[in-house]
Amino acid sequence: MDIIFLEKNNTGIITLNRPKALNALNLDMAKIFFEKLQEWSEKKNIQRVLLIGEGKHFCAGGDVKSLYLTRNDNNSKEEFFKIEYKLNYSISQFPKEFLSIWNGVVMGGGVGLSIYGNHRLATDCTKFAMPETSIGFFPDVGGSYFLSNLPKNVGKYIGLTGTILEVNDLIFLGLATNYFKSENLELLKNNFINSGKIIKEKFEINHNSEIIKNIDLIENIFEGDINQIILNLENNQSEFSSKILDILSKKCPMSLAISSKLINDAKDKSLKECLETEYQLSQKMVYRNDFDNGVNSVLVKKDHNPQWNPAKINQISTEVLNKYFETHKEKLYL
Repeated sequence: MDIIFLEKNNTGIITLNRPKALNALNLDMAKIFFEKLQEWSEKKNIQRVLLIGEGKHFCAGGDVKSLYLTRNDNNSKEEFFKIEYKLNYSISQFPKEFLSIWNGVVMGGGVGLSIYGNHRLATDCTKFAMPETSIGFFPDVGGSYFLSNLPKNVGKYIGLTGTILEVNDLIFLGLATNYFKSENLELLKNNFINSGKIIKEKFEINHNSEIIKNIDLIENIFEGDINQIILNLENNQSEFSSKILDILSKKCPMSLAISSKLINDAKDKSLKECLETEYQLSQKMVYRNDFDNGVNSVLVKKDHNPQWNPAKINQISTEVLNKYFETHKEKLYL
């Protein structure tokens, strides 16, 4: 089974069980997860839920590699995102304690499975990212919602660059709610299963992390749309700005333009509204050649050298960009 459900001591335990695929979420897993969550939300003897990944990692995201390999099946692309986003929203509405253990890789769709629960535990091994601009997509699963709510444009920085965050920044930004040493996780799991209580370890934030020490610079640079951001980076001429320019030069230009607008537009929206917008976008972006080229290059061939079209951000007009935000598919009902 790719996903395992267990009931023990009033706790519903969900294990993502695809360790060889870094527990990537496929359509069947998302369907069963959604159904089980509905069942447990009404089941009186289930008082809390624990979500974990089998092996060393939590979840590397949605199984976009499978979507690429079945790219001629339009129905699966529509159904996957519809079910995934419904699952994200249902977790946000789940009426009971929901603890996710972010050990190892936590990326993309894996973030969406957990960030809306009320407890998100990071460890010394956590590697968190929203890396979608590297594959011709955008930070979805409600990414526009939680990234736009981070302070000082840090969410835009995370969403555009795909930078990897570790426990220090996750605690500082409030993305993770708790810290625990990875070597002691069994103790924490058992305590939560048996008592519903979460053992808390003290964590002192190191203010010398790249994000924290550059946070005011990030706020100024990542203001505005993608064209303004690039201009800000070029004018700044700091070592940090040069590094970011180099990172962005490798990302999909259309993904950067769309992600920037998406996060800007999301600031006053609810999670529900953000997911509805993201669903419409997903059904356009997933059919672009950039998505196929990005997934093939990064996840299949692994040469990390996709050819983007358009190749440069300044080739994307406002008119073309705005068309991606028009309602195209049937509305997503959450």
